[in-house]
Amino acid sequence: MTRSESEKGFTLIEIVIAIVIIGILSAIAIPKYEDMREEARTATIKGQLGTIRAAIAIQYAKNALSGTASFPALSGTIFMEGTVPKEPVNRSNTVKTTPGIDNAGGWQYSQTTGLVKANLNAYSSY
Repeated sequence: MTRSESEKGFTLIEIVIAIVIIGILSAIAIPKYEDMREEARTATIKGQLGTIRAAIAIQYAKNALSGTASFPALSGTIFMEGTVPKEPVNRSNTVKTTPGIDNAGGWQYSQTTGLVKANLNAYSSY
């Protein structure tokens, strides 16, 4: 049976098959997308931590050469841009200097040890 010029469009079966295919693809794609977002967050946090740790190490070396080997205060003055890099989850660049992670975002820094980490429970092990 052929369609005449006046019978244009999709049949109900064609539409249902298209909806089923879209449903299957979205059931696979959405979880994959969420995994990729989490991997991107983790990679960004690790990159930002590398930047911060490198700046701290450079400033420590400069201080050591001048005779006072000490870790610097974590402020924008040790970064070329003039600000501490933002962590990508809460987009915060605040620096918490008291011990412990409180999940408020930003960074947690100990000036006595030079240790810096994300002030987020899920990412504080990096």
